[in-house]
Amino acid sequence: MGTLEYIVKKFSLDLHQEMPIRIPNTDRVTLARLFGELRFKEGAEIGVQEGAYSRILCQRIPGVKLHCIDSWLKYPGYIDWTDPNKFPAFEKTARKRLAPFNCHLIKKYSMDAVKDFSDRSLDFVYIDANHDVQHVINDVTEWSKKIKKGGIISGHDYFISGRKNSRAHVVYALNAYTTAWKIRPWFILGRDERLPGERRESSRSWFFII
Repeated sequence: MGTLEYIVKKFSLDLHQEMPIRIPNTDRVTLARLFGELRFKEGAEIGVQEGAYSRILCQRIPGVKLHCIDSWLKYPGYIDWTDPNKFPAFEKTARKRLAPFNCHLIKKYSMDAVKDFSDRSLDFVYIDANHDVQHVINDVTEWSKKIKKGGIISGHDYFISGRKNSRAHVVYALNAYTTAWKIRPWFILGRDERLPGERRESSRSWFFII
């Protein structure tokens, strides 16, 4: 069974609707479990911070080899964390948290690290790095090349921020990218509205199949 066929059957999806397709009662833990069910064995997370989601990926995907990529540095244009003193602590926490797993921690900027991977060598990539429009487009464009046919590219923070001067551009970047390249179907984890008892993160995740 192919990746798309499996996903459609698992979540009882109708593909004949406006993109992106919302998958109710799901979150990024669901996504990690999905990767495991698809028997993915090697992937990368771009933007690791303290390694919280990296650990979830390792726990939910049996036998996975995970490449954990983060610069752990403050650099011009990155505004999510303004205090450069936080980054060494983030890195230390990530290394300790991920030590029990088969994780390859790579301290590089995303566009430098991507050059170290062969095309079509990974089963999945999860992007949670710089969320300004140029960085999101660069990450989706370049990391998509590294994923095998039938693999999945995905990421975090599909939401529109109400904060002034926010650079949470994932919605705009993904909508533009998928429209320009006529990518369909593609998916958001969780409904737009919140329903009692359903899984739905405030910062939803997205994905599409390569």
